[in-house]
Amino acid sequence: MDSLLSTVSLRRLQVFLAVCETLHMALAAEKLGVAQPALSQQIRGLEAAIGARLFHRRKRGIDLTAAGTLCRDQAIRLLRLHGETIEQVQRVARGEAGRIVLGYVGSAMFERRFPAELRRMRDRCPGVELSLREGSILGLLDAVGTGDIDIALVRAPIDVAPPLKTRFHSRQPLCVILPQGHALARLSSISIGQLAEETMIGLPDSEAVGIMRVVTDLAHAAGISLPVKWHVSEVGSVLGLVAAGLGFGIVPEAIADLGGPEIAARPLQADPLAYAELRLVWHEEKRTPALSQFLSVVDTEVG
Repeated sequence: MDSLLSTVSLRRLQVFLAVCETLHMALAAEKLGVAQPALSQQIRGLEAAIGARLFHRRKRGIDLTAAGTLCRDQAIRLLRLHGETIEQVQRVARGEAGRIVLGYVGSAMFERRFPAELRRMRDRCPGVELSLREGSILGLLDAVGTGDIDIALVRAPIDVAPPLKTRFHSRQPLCVILPQGHALARLSSISIGQLAEETMIGLPDSEAVGIMRVVTDLAHAAGISLPVKWHVSEVGSVLGLVAAGLGFGIVPEAIADLGGPEIAARPLQADPLAYAELRLVWHEEKRTPALSQFLSVVDTEVG
């Protein structure tokens, strides 16, 4: 019976089930709005197509044969599956169902907006499965390009070209974090030049992208070099090494606020470049309706 749909049409199965409900040709014909002879002919055609007798014809109506009972049960299952399939396809087309693989740099989770967007997406489209992957900026950009992930939230500046698209997400001031008691902690703000002789703890970014590129550009503009003494793989390590007195870090304000009593956080002195920006990046040619829904959620958060 699994080949039932390949043998007969959905419409013929619907006609068959109408007859099963009434077990009376005249009543079924009236319900369907067709002439009884035409209905009888359709049932005979169905029996011929299947190769089995489906009804016992009696003087006062009809009864299902054993084959007819099985055919009825399978027809109900197939028509239900057909309806569910159509509904699911339509939901995917509207972006109400599907899957989004969303990559992000770890520091994004410390900013309120990104977790809020995840909650809003879950509430608006509970049928969309969100799969989250943390990674480095360059690793996430590569994954978007290959289609391994659908969209990434990364630190700017970045260099992308079509068919990748990017849009602004959020921005925060950069802060210098130092061990409490450090001489520079007495200042209300710190310039990049005042860090020239200090030991730097670097975030997990290449100098070509993200906060490290901002820091490199700021240092170059000030005529100094800020080599990284301690390289770390996550933001928490920056806070830990600063608290241990091993150097300073330059981090977004939201991360600086996480520092404990061993850490002093000071704004990086006003400069047009002294901010940490997050941008969304996706492959426009692989954009799905579910991804469009997520971008709509981002727009709502902006509003």
